[in-house]
Amino acid sequence: MQEADSHTGSYRLQADGRAGLGRRVLLGLTAGLLVACTAPPVYDKRDEVAAEVLRSSVRLQKEYLLFAGDQIEVAVWRTPEASRTVMVRPDGFISLPLIQEIRAAGLSPRELAENVRRALSVRLIDPEVTVIPVNMRQPTVYVLGDVRTPGAFPLRTAVTAAQAIAMAGGGLRSATADDATLIRLSAEGYLEALPLQAAAPANLSGTLLTLASTPLQPDDIVFIPESGRSQVMRVLSDLLVPLQIYLNYRILENTQ
Repeated sequence: MQEADSHTGSYRLQADGRAGLGRRVLLGLTAGLLVACTAPPVYDKRDEVAAEVLRSSVRLQKEYLLFAGDQIEVAVWRTPEASRTVMVRPDGFISLPLIQEIRAAGLSPRELAENVRRALSVRLIDPEVTVIPVNMRQPTVYVLGDVRTPGAFPLRTAVTAAQAIAMAGGGLRSATADDATLIRLSAEGYLEALPLQAAAPANLSGTLLTLASTPLQPDDIVFIPESGRSQVMRVLSDLLVPLQIYLNYRILENTQ
């Protein structure tokens, strides 16, 4: 007589004589094989859980920061001789009458106007200064990590994550495409690392489809790590501060 084991799905044999033992063992094995062949495959539920979204410890805001090559108009109210339309030089400075040189790169137009106002106050009485961007750099995305040519690329030619990675020459042999990550400023002001891999692990076609179908926004960073998600956290905490001169992000506060 056979009794199904509800915990293991196997079969027990009750001793009711040696004569039918062999036959019962054979029947039990056959039933077990049939169950194994017809039962649906068992998947690890962890495969269906999306990878953790990492968040920076620093809160930021998005504000246009001037960069070398930007053309700006510096207007001084009622003082046309002190007003100029100039280009930010490669060294980050601009040249203006009365104050000669002043740094512009890395500042917002509002901050530059305030600095120019203070500098002109030595020569003029209560000057009113406005800085108007005339010709700014085009929207840009960034590809960092284990790629052939990391750097900045125009958004118009890198519309999706896959196109941005292709513009960077693709990943090196040591790169882990399964950990491709999109770093973007959230509505709350934190940089968030959003996984770009497929839901199931080791699903290369799914990952490529995700990369090809993920549209990018200005100042997005596509990061291809060499060895897993720990590098993503390091980028969020360490590398973005020196990169701020290239990004339109300004640190508001450290929340740690």
